[in-house]
Amino acid sequence: MSFKTPIVSVVLITYNHEQFIAKAIDSVLMQNVDFEYEIIIGEDLGLDNTRSICEQYASQHSFIRVLPRNKNLGVVANWIDCVKQARGKYIMMLDGDDYWTSPQKMQLQVEFMEAHHECVISHTDVQVLHMSTNLLSNSNKHNVPEGMIQQDVLAGREQITSSSMCLRTEALVKHVPFDVFINQDFPCEDWPTIAILSAFGEIRYLPISTTVYRVGQPSITNEVNYDKIRRYWQRCKHMTECIYALFPDLGEFKDAEYYERYVYNALLNAAYENNDYASAREFANKNPYKRRLATICARFRLTFLLYSLYQNLKK
Repeated sequence: MSFKTPIVSVVLITYNHEQFIAKAIDSVLMQNVDFEYEIIIGEDLGLDNTRSICEQYASQHSFIRVLPRNKNLGVVANWIDCVKQARGKYIMMLDGDDYWTSPQKMQLQVEFMEAHHECVISHTDVQVLHMSTNLLSNSNKHNVPEGMIQQDVLAGREQITSSSMCLRTEALVKHVPFDVFINQDFPCEDWPTIAILSAFGEIRYLPISTTVYRVGQPSITNEVNYDKIRRYWQRCKHMTECIYALFPDLGEFKDAEYYERYVYNALLNAAYENNDYASAREFANKNPYKRRLATICARFRLTFLLYSLYQNLKK
């Protein structure tokens, strides 16, 4: 592929993904397209061999760029730096531990975006790879909200996997306040981007499976340290308050109870992972969502053990 002005910039964010990164990059290189694209890799100064693997790919393909890093930026700043250097009309995101499964993903989403100028984000179905068992499961999306769906996004009724998305770069650069993301210490980049862009254009779903999303490895959303969980969701709550502040028509922030429930759900899940009955019972008693099965089972040791067994069998 000659390196001309790309139609798509693939923004690939990675940190300590030595065992996954080659598969991620290869899943982009296998795309069947009739246009130019580039791959921008934000390797955030990890401690393993991820960077050397990425640089080896870059030495073989002129359209792959590994951005220089002399310090760890963190996921949000790393992503923003990559986006600012993207030249494509569209941006597709890919995390270094995910990978694409359809060779037609890029072509189909670009064709869709070209035909639907009102669309700022298109996304697809995904499969979930459970790391503990190496088994795949479908996300099984039904009745996916589409159109101007900011309220659905803010309410958590639509959760989009970043590695399945195609974003219109013009809308992203025009409407997403990168400085706010940094100055307000947002814990992630994908959800606030979706929440903001959903106010300026349509979000559309393509019912095809194109992406594998890994779960089970340590990450900011798969944490078993209780203090880190509390801090993460506190930052998420602040992030949502900032989104509301950007859109006065939304009214006052009313999701405090939602975040309180979510943090206790996350804490409870971590207690099950840690086989920590005492903490699980504490979190269950404080959880506003009393009808959740995990909450009910955490009240007694026997049901706690049975639910833990059930969760292990599902993995």
